[in-house]
Amino acid sequence: MLRRALVLILALSLLAPAAAAAQGGDPFSPLPPPQPTPAPVPQPVDDPASEDVGRTTLYVIAGALLIAFVGVGMFISRDARRSIPKGDRPDAARLREQGPHKHERRAKSKARAKGRQARAARKVTKRRSR
Repeated sequence: MLRRALVLILALSLLAPAAAAAQGGDPFSPLPPPQPTPAPVPQPVDDPASEDVGRTTLYVIAGALLIAFVGVGMFISRDARRSIPKGDRPDAARLREQGPHKHERRAKSKARAKGRQARAARKVTKRRSR
């Protein structure tokens, strides 16, 4: 069996150079020029996406997006209000003076008086510099 395999390998190795010689004379000769391929013929395509979209369709899409954004915004704000602990929720009946930034009425009027005095002082300084 081994002898038959060796004979077969020897026969193929002797035939391989003969087959290569039959294909062409010089193995280093330049390649033949490639055959030109025919240009593909464009097929007419009926693509519905290439048609112009009507103005009404665009308005419907814009309206749907607007409604979706408003709905998402309302959902987020409602959920945010629900997640605030009861003690931290703003009450509609609570006055500004009762909030975390409360100011006494007297302190507010005092601050306003200081502002008036500062404006008057700037006016006097402005007149003197002219």
